[in-house]
Amino acid sequence: MTRIGVGAAVLGAVLVALGWILVWPPLVVLGAGILILVLVALGYVVRRHHLVIEREIQPPRVSKGDPAIAYLSFSNQGRNPVPAIVASQPYGSSSVRIVLPRLLRGQSGVRVYRLPTSRRGIFDIGPVEITRSDPFEFVRVTQQHAGNDHIWVYPEVFPFRPLPSGITRHLEGPSSDTAPEGSITFHRLREYVVGDDLRMIHWKSTARTGQLMVRHNVDTSQPYTVVLVDLRPAVYSAETFETAVDAAASAVSCSASGKSPVQVRTTSGQQVGGPSQRDLIPLLDFLTGIEPDSSGSIGRDCLRLRRERGGTGLVVVTGALDTADLPAIAGLRRRFQRIVVVSVTTVPMPSLQFPGVTIITGTSGEEICNAWNLEVSG
Repeated sequence: MTRIGVGAAVLGAVLVALGWILVWPPLVVLGAGILILVLVALGYVVRRHHLVIEREIQPPRVSKGDPAIAYLSFSNQGRNPVPAIVASQPYGSSSVRIVLPRLLRGQSGVRVYRLPTSRRGIFDIGPVEITRSDPFEFVRVTQQHAGNDHIWVYPEVFPFRPLPSGITRHLEGPSSDTAPEGSITFHRLREYVVGDDLRMIHWKSTARTGQLMVRHNVDTSQPYTVVLVDLRPAVYSAETFETAVDAAASAVSCSASGKSPVQVRTTSGQQVGGPSQRDLIPLLDFLTGIEPDSSGSIGRDCLRLRRERGGTGLVVVTGALDTADLPAIAGLRRRFQRIVVVSVTTVPMPSLQFPGVTIITGTSGEEICNAWNLEVSG
């Protein structure tokens, strides 16, 4: 019951009591009439509509600015008609309103509407809410249909060209079975699996063990890229942070082309992916939810990288570049064949140079993309 309904009920009760005490029948009749109106309003909304609503979100993961569609199917499974209704669907901190038409018994319909995707983030989509009230707004009842959903609005991905990668020869061979099979380096013998090349069968081992054994060869030139994202709010504005996340997502996407493994790290110590991570979705899911964090620093994470496996490429994404971080980044040249620093600034900056490090600066995603592609092709 709304505040108006509660107030009307209290007023009616007070008028009835005063009329009874003062022996004033018109006052009793007036108060009783108000109470009857409240009871009628309560009975009006208590009767539920037999409305069934189902919802589907397509696609559940979408890049920023691309369309995400909600399909709302509804049907009246009751005997009485359902009047036209304005439904509300919570979406993050806002809501989306949908108008449902009048439905006779057994009728059904579909509504298609677009969800806001202008901001990056993981958004909760609540149940569809239908609020019914009496004509006097005394009583209001809200019914919820469908369940809770989520939608991932990914960062915008720019057409970055993949970093060129040279051949990384492992003198002792690969250290993991996750390396892709190829015909360059012998790794081990294993049991035959249906579909294996019969030419790779090792007959001596097969004769000795009594089981078909094949040679497992691997490609030791597999690229591996690490993308380090600076989360310190001191180097960003609200706009440049979002552009930096877009740039990081673009670097991840181009590096993961061809199913090459990628790792995403942040200055706050978070890590997703690694030498065996070839699925792009977990990496973009992670970047979708990151927020500024003042803990950590680029220098500290560079020290951690010194103790870990190197790769073909290291991409450091930051805001206003602190040149004091460059020596720590350049110190990883023996671990990575190519090191690129992407600096997102609020105003155009002159080009910077540092031995062993490619520095890209820009104020927008388009500028950074153009500078990236120019450096890569050069």
